Amino acid sequence: MPSSTRLDKETEEILKKVADYLQVTKSQIVRESIKEYCVKIIEEKKRTPWDIYQSIHKAGGSGYGKRVLISREILRKKLEETRKRWSS
Repeated sequence: MPSSTRLDKETEEILKKVADYLQVTKSQIVRESIKEYCVKIIEEKKRTPWDIYQSIHKAGGSGYGKRVLISREILRKKLEETRKRWSS
């Protein structure tokens, strides 16, 4: 599908230089660059806040990381304790 994009002089020069280095067309570089960039954005948007948190914070250190990793187990135990107190 035909498309047209206006580039500033600096971007055009960079694109031409890369096309010359790689011995490919400017169109091929533009297509591949746009595709790579867009796929990266789509993948980033698919990440959940939990995925982002895990990529930043690793378990260990102060112990809070481990607590986060076993939070379901902690919550389950607390709920069981509460149920036992209410059923007594």
